[in-house]
Amino acid sequence: MNNAVWEGDPGHLPLRSLMAHAESVPASTTVESLQSVFAQKGVDFLAVLDGKRLLGLCSRRQLTQQLSSRFGFALLARHSVSAFLMAAPMMVSEETPITAVFKAAASREAQEFYDDVLLVDREKCFLGMIPMRTLVRLQTEFLIRNNARLEASREELAAKNRTMEEDLLMAREMQLAMQPQAHAPLSANGLTLSIAHRYQPAAGVSGDFFDVQRISNHAAGILVCDVMGHGVRSALITAMVRAMIEELRPVAADPGAFLTHLNRDLTRILRHAGGLIFVTAAYAVIHLDVGRLDYAQAGHPTPFRWDAQTRVVRPVACPPESAGPALGLMDDFEFETVRASFASGDRLALFTDGLFEAANPAGEEFGLQRLGQVLANVAARPLSEALDTVLREATHFSSGTFADDVCIIATEVNPS
Repeated sequence: MNNAVWEGDPGHLPLRSLMAHAESVPASTTVESLQSVFAQKGVDFLAVLDGKRLLGLCSRRQLTQQLSSRFGFALLARHSVSAFLMAAPMMVSEETPITAVFKAAASREAQEFYDDVLLVDREKCFLGMIPMRTLVRLQTEFLIRNNARLEASREELAAKNRTMEEDLLMAREMQLAMQPQAHAPLSANGLTLSIAHRYQPAAGVSGDFFDVQRISNHAAGILVCDVMGHGVRSALITAMVRAMIEELRPVAADPGAFLTHLNRDLTRILRHAGGLIFVTAAYAVIHLDVGRLDYAQAGHPTPFRWDAQTRVVRPVACPPESAGPALGLMDDFEFETVRASFASGDRLALFTDGLFEAANPAGEEFGLQRLGQVLANVAARPLSEALDTVLREATHFSSGTFADDVCIIATEVNPS
């Protein structure tokens, strides 16, 4: 094994396999005889034993230095070798992990670095000598192999990341494709309901989504939802909610009933998911035939309404019974619908919190008050242009970054 490569786990490497020799001399050996043994055996280190008990280690280099001094041989040749033991040889048990051996060997002083290592058994009986060059070679082999494994793991991880990025890109494209792309105006009684939106995911896939439903020839429903967090898990929840919406079309004209049914279905599913998950939602139905806004919300930011008559932007009036908790938390909550007039020239803007929670480098948020003011400033502009301005203002305020998904959808009633 001394010249072979260990292919197994370094932690299970048998240290006996690293021994180069097990040469030793009795403690009674004279220095003169020791010199002869070194010459005969061709080794650099010899163990010194008292019977089976290990006394220490002798070095050819150290012995040569002492005997080559003036009168050294004449004075020392008859002395016992036990008087010439190395001061602190490195000794390890055969049960010592190889990593600990590497660490201990590397911590030795420079002049001792290449000294052989004494290997002993559990009873501290001498087993043999491990050359330091063997440990250096072995550690180099381990490092090369670990680097190769690390590189292979890095390449495997990079391949998995590429696959994941491709999957996320496809999921993003599918999610965007599922969003309403254009909103055909709804006309009735000489009035037209126009709708525009802006949607900007913070990551590859989003937990924000919206839906526009044509409820009748004179009414349309607008839903905005925000799943807690963002990323893949949130995107999966949005897909699930979107499927539920299709099944709730029979109650889509009543926002309170719509959110009540959606909450009940969603809670039953999410209670089996690990960890807390909830969805905030705002749902409005515009009736052109009677000039009315029906609305309910579930833990969601209250929409802003532009009143054409008073020329003021303010949150939609939303009493507690219509502003319930987020969806997925309380399956027995009954949401109620709040009603208000909605006349020609009025606008309604629904949005998610990623818009007004956008922060500047100082940590200050864009805020609802600033959002309301921007909506008031752009009330005279075309709806699509107004939303571009809102998003541009928030983007500029936050230095071009949004920490969360952003969605805003607005509707306006005008004469046909």
